Amino acid sequence: MAYKWKVLLVMVVASFMVLLDTTVVNVALPSIMRDFEVNLEKAQLVITMYLLAIALVIPLTGYLSDRFGTKRLFIFCITGFTAGAALSSISWDINSLIFFRVIQGIGGGIIMPLGIALVFRSVSREEQGTMIAIAGVPIVLAPVIGPILSGVLVESSSWRFIWLPHLPVGVLGIVLSRSFLRETDIVRKLAFDYKGFILAGIGFSLALIALTQVSQEGWTSELVLGLFLLSGVALLGWVYVELREETPLLDLRIFKNITYAMAAIVYFVSTLIMFAALFLLPVFLQNVRGLSPIETGLLLMPEAIALGVTLLIAGRLYDRFGPLPVIVPGLLGLAYSMWLLHSLDVTTSDGDLVMILILRGASMGMMALPAFTLAMSVHPVEALARASALTNVLRQLFPAFGIALFATLLQSRFAFHFSTIAQTVTPDSLAAMQVLSSVGNAVGQFGASDAVTNRVAVQVLDGMVQQRASVAAFQDVFLIATGIVLLGLIPSLLLRKPKAREVAQPATASAAVPEPAD
Repeated sequence: MAYKWKVLLVMVVASFMVLLDTTVVNVALPSIMRDFEVNLEKAQLVITMYLLAIALVIPLTGYLSDRFGTKRLFIFCITGFTAGAALSSISWDINSLIFFRVIQGIGGGIIMPLGIALVFRSVSREEQGTMIAIAGVPIVLAPVIGPILSGVLVESSSWRFIWLPHLPVGVLGIVLSRSFLRETDIVRKLAFDYKGFILAGIGFSLALIALTQVSQEGWTSELVLGLFLLSGVALLGWVYVELREETPLLDLRIFKNITYAMAAIVYFVSTLIMFAALFLLPVFLQNVRGLSPIETGLLLMPEAIALGVTLLIAGRLYDRFGPLPVIVPGLLGLAYSMWLLHSLDVTTSDGDLVMILILRGASMGMMALPAFTLAMSVHPVEALARASALTNVLRQLFPAFGIALFATLLQSRFAFHFSTIAQTVTPDSLAAMQVLSSVGNAVGQFGASDAVTNRVAVQVLDGMVQQRASVAAFQDVFLIATGIVLLGLIPSLLLRKPKAREVAQPATASAAVPEPAD
C-alpha cells in the first residue's frame, strides 16, 4: 500500500472518532442531567468546556508537531482522547465529567488539523483535493451516525456507554499510527508565544464561567461583573500581545482583510446556530415532548443527511457562481427554519419537524462551506496556515459561547414565563378549576382521600405550568437565534469572490480545507 493511502486511513479512523463525539453527547445530555441532578446551565459545560479546550489547543498544533514530531504527537493525542472517553464513562459527578471532557478536547483539538497536515504532506498539490474529499467521508457520516448511536446506547443501557465505541476505534488508531506513520524532523529551538496562550486561556475561560453564573447571580451581580471585567482585561492584553508579537499564537492582523472578516462572520454564524440548535433540540424533544433518546436521534438524522448532501453540492455551486448566490439563499433559508422552530410546541408533528430540520441542514450547508472557502481564498499560500489556525480556533469558540449564552437565556426565559403563567393560574381561575376537577375525579375513582387527591391535582397543574413555560422559553430562544442569523445577512451582502490576481493561489470549494499551522 502506498504511503499516502496509509496516512489517509490513519486520518479517517482518528477524525471519525473525534467527529462522532461532537454529536453523541447532545442526545445523552438530558439523561446526564437527570442522573447527576443538575440544571441545563451546569450540564452545558460538558459540551462548551470540550469546545473551549479544542479551541485553545488548535494553535499549538504547529509548535508541538515541530518540537516533538508529528507521529509522536498524533499517537499521544489519540491516546489522550481515548483515555478521556474511557474516564468520561466512569465519571462520578458532573464536575468529573466536565474535567474528563476537557482531556478529550485537548487530544481531539490537535488530531483534526494534524491529520489534515499529514495528508497534505503525503501527496502532491494536484492530489490534495481528491485526498481531502475522501477524508471528508467521516465529516459526513459522523453527524448522521452519532445521534442514532447515542439514542440506542442511552435507551438500551446508559449514557455512560456512548463513549465505549471510542475505545476500539482509539486503539485501532494508535496501532495504525505506530505501524504506518513516518516521524518528521524535530526542531529543538522554537519560539513560543506563551504570553498570548496564557492570556487567551484566562480571558476565554473566565468569560465562559461568567455566562454560566448569570441565571443564578444575575447579569448585574458583583461576581458576574467581576468575572467579565477580568476576562475583558485578559482579552485586551491578549490582543495587544498578538498584535506586537513577531510569531503570534494567532495572527489577528488577518482581520484587516475585509473580505476575510465578512466571510468569517458568516461562517461563524452558521456554526454557532448549528451547535446551539443541536444542543437545544434534544433537550426539548426529551424533556418537554417526552421522546426517548432513540426517537430523538432518528428525528435529528435527516438534518445531518441534508447537511452532508448539501456540502457536496455547495462546493460546485460556489466554484461556478461565486459566494453571494449560494450564501444568501442559505442564510435566508436558515433564518426561515429557525423562525419555524420559534413556533415549535408539544403538538408539532414529527413530519413537520423533520421538514424544518431538513431545510435547516441544507441551508447550513449552503452557508458554511462557501463562507469558509471564501475566507481561505483571499490569502496567499504562505498565509494560509495562519488564517486556518485563526479560523479553526474561532470556529470552536463561537459555538462554545453560543451554547453557554443560549442555556443562560433559556433558564432566564423559563423563570420569566413560569412566574407569569403561575400568576394567572390561581385556584379561582377557570382553567385551574377545570384541571383540578378532572384530576380530582380521576384520582377519586381509586378511593384516594381528599388530601391525596388535592396533592396529585396540584402536581399535575404545576407540571402543566412548567411545560407551558418551557415551550415559551424555547420559542423565545429560537426567535433570538433567528435574529442572529438575520444579522449575518449584512456581511454576506458584502462578499465577492477574489480575482486570481488578488491572491497567490486561489482556492476552490472542492479543494478548500483548513490547513493547520504546521
